[in-house]
Amino acid sequence: MYNQEKILIVDTDKNSIKTLSEELGSTYDLNNTNDLNSTIDAVKTNRPNLIIIDTLLQKDDGFKIAKILKSDSMTSEIPIIFIAQIDDTNNISKAFETGGVDYVLKPFNKIEVRAKVKNTLQLFRLRDSLSNALSERQEQILQIENQLETIDQHVPRVYLDLERNLIDASSAYCELMGMDKNAVIDREKHCLESESIFEEVKKNGIWRGEINTVSKSNENLWFDTTVSYDLNCFKKVRGYIATFTNITNEKLVEQKNKKLDEFNSRLEDSLSYLKQFKQVVEEASIFSITDSKGVIKEVNKNFENISGYLESELIGQPHNIVRHPDMPKEAFKDMWETIKSGYMWKGLVKNKRKDGNPYYVISEIAPIYDRNGVLKEYIGIRIDVTELEEYKNILKNELDTKSKSLEENINYTTQYEEAINSTTAITKSDVDSNILYANNKFCELSGYSLDELKKMKCQELRDEKFRNNNTCNQIKEKLSNKETVQIILENISKNGDKYITKNLFYPILDLDGTVVEHLQIMYDITELVELNEEIVNTQKEVVLTMGAIGESRCKETDHHVNRVAEFSALLARLYGLDEEDVNLLKQASPMHDIGKVGIPDSILKKPAKLTDEEFEIMKSHAELGCNMLKHSNRPILKAAAEVAFTHHEKWDGTGYPNKLSKDEIPIFGRITAIADVLDALSEDRVYKKAWPMDEIIKFFKEEKGKHFDPKLTDLLLDNFEDFLEIKRRLKD
Repeated sequence: MYNQEKILIVDTDKNSIKTLSEELGSTYDLNNTNDLNSTIDAVKTNRPNLIIIDTLLQKDDGFKIAKILKSDSMTSEIPIIFIAQIDDTNNISKAFETGGVDYVLKPFNKIEVRAKVKNTLQLFRLRDSLSNALSERQEQILQIENQLETIDQHVPRVYLDLERNLIDASSAYCELMGMDKNAVIDREKHCLESESIFEEVKKNGIWRGEINTVSKSNENLWFDTTVSYDLNCFKKVRGYIATFTNITNEKLVEQKNKKLDEFNSRLEDSLSYLKQFKQVVEEASIFSITDSKGVIKEVNKNFENISGYLESELIGQPHNIVRHPDMPKEAFKDMWETIKSGYMWKGLVKNKRKDGNPYYVISEIAPIYDRNGVLKEYIGIRIDVTELEEYKNILKNELDTKSKSLEENINYTTQYEEAINSTTAITKSDVDSNILYANNKFCELSGYSLDELKKMKCQELRDEKFRNNNTCNQIKEKLSNKETVQIILENISKNGDKYITKNLFYPILDLDGTVVEHLQIMYDITELVELNEEIVNTQKEVVLTMGAIGESRCKETDHHVNRVAEFSALLARLYGLDEEDVNLLKQASPMHDIGKVGIPDSILKKPAKLTDEEFEIMKSHAELGCNMLKHSNRPILKAAAEVAFTHHEKWDGTGYPNKLSKDEIPIFGRITAIADVLDALSEDRVYKKAWPMDEIIKFFKEEKGKHFDPKLTDLLLDNFEDFLEIKRRLKD
């Protein structure tokens, strides 16, 4: 129920004002002015929903007042109905040129006055309502998109399917892990492997707890984690969602404090063990201590035994007393640079005994500092590996290093294969498409066992439409030419469910370069496609509804826009457009006459032939429709704007609004022109009866190359029965 709407009457004829007041006063809030200044003031102080202006005023020109109102952005949207004399055709035409939406004639027909006022207000209410609804929906969508983007950027989350495979991750989670999204998803293991987590979710609907994992850079991460069901738009469980709060810093502090307590509790024990440890080291290893210049200060008995020198012969001597001439100088240079920098040096050293024989030790040499950080000495601890090194030298020339390399490659290949099989569906077939192999992921996806698949051909797994449209043979032909094929296919599982995969077909060659097998790698994108279809179907519904609004004003049938859509899709497919463009045109063509919402009822619903002036107004619906839609970035609405603007252009250049000809007319406009005329001629309209089919065929033959694209016309006539089948199916 609307509030009482305001109408401003601009007139100096008291009889006219009286008549209008009697007819409209009980329904609307009326106000009256009689010149330019009072009208402008009235509009600004008490904005009306409709203005009725007499073309003949005593002081001012009614058209001048209208032009001023239409030139002001604050008042340009207020609809204007003009009052004209019954024989004043010039002023009627001028009324529309000035921006009027309709007119009433003197002397007044009271029924006509009430109807035109009511229809005009109703039309503009509908326009405002539709515009507001579209704006609100776009704003809601933008807000949701912004919210989702904010969540993605700031909330660490992952999504798992019902089999607990990780299928998506937020940007915030990927940033914490130091990986891109694909790397996170393809990771062989994720942090939600525990069975108890999902048992708790099944029992209570949610699990909360702490989880430990490792980032790409091997950083240990701790998360306060919540796991719950992930529901689709129908409230059906489609998987799990896990939300994380990074508590790594808190955990690190907790662990450090715990370690510090443990360290303090063990410190005294460690000090008591230290002396014992030193004694054990001295007894079990070859031990020496030198000053900062490498002069020996202390050696143990093991050092004496292996070197052949007495302790008295070693103390005070530089350590190179046991250096073997085979040892490169660079090794000792590296050792000194390392220990002088404060680091331990470790390496294999060949030394020389007092008797000249060599011996080998693995040496660890470390700097020792006092409590003030001043270098005190160097300690060297060594293990005798003389026997081992001599044995290695004997075997060195007998080992076949290639066998070791082969074993490593086989090991790596096995691990890579396991990683791929856990995340990707894979099949292998011969050149005749007989399946030879399928991994567990594909068996799980298709519902078939490996033994069942080995008895099948690849095409048996496809949806019927892909088998019928020769897609499988086209893939097979490209593979035979050694081409890689990427394609999205619809498949049918063993239990009859449809699943959609993104496929990579790769030809496998033998050593002679002959294709011997086909490798197929697949990713399940069913949920993503279904979500996209849901969005597209919503857009289709909006487009069909808007198209029906346009058609309903000229009393055409509910099925007109549906038939035009089906005719357009069939003709586009026959013409050779790809399925994406066919579907886009099918969705956009119902909007071809949306501009008619801006055409007055007196013209739109006139049962007789239009006058030249009326036809000019009628023609403006093409541009009106385009202007309503062209500002959208949505592909459907952009295509609909093109259709609305060009479907009245003619092949020979005599159409409107821009007199385009031949290929200057976009293909969508040329196709919709035929679809619209075909349905218009074959159905009753307010101004005519339906034509017989033989006359319609004759008309298209005559207009081929004039009104219509000749190639499209031939396609229509050659397949006319298919178009009739659509008419029968969508009969009013």
